[in-house]
Amino acid sequence: MNGAAAWQQQGYVSSFHTPAIQDTFTFTDAAAAQDSYHAVLTAMDGCQATSAARQTASKITPDAQVTRTATTADGIAYARQWTGVAPISAAGRQTNHVYVVQRGTVLTVLQYAVPANTTGATPQTPDDDQKQLTLIEAELTTAAGS
Repeated sequence: MNGAAAWQQQGYVSSFHTPAIQDTFTFTDAAAAQDSYHAVLTAMDGCQATSAARQTASKITPDAQVTRTATTADGIAYARQWTGVAPISAAGRQTNHVYVVQRGTVLTVLQYAVPANTTGATPQTPDDDQKQLTLIEAELTTAAGS
């Protein structure tokens, strides 16, 4: 992330047994963190068109749909339903969840995919995304001591 003084990436396994990645960027000041936060939001707001273009280039019928599913004072959650394109994603029908939170000098982006054929997986609802976004925001608050 441009301007970040530090970057930490943490891998997890989601409750659906798929990879989850959390990237945390620390900036020297809150204004720089907020600028990067807005850059990520702009990219996510354009993600549907970008995803459809990648699908077309890979000869996959464009079916990408990206929606904002939840908001908090310091974050926004997105869901992208689409047929994934390698190498930026696993191939096949899936839903990607992306949570973006900025608090003070810290920006965190957590993302994971749920393949459509995942055994036992039920679709995440906007309420589920709201809970996850609120949890990430609370963790940043605790970590920042604010």
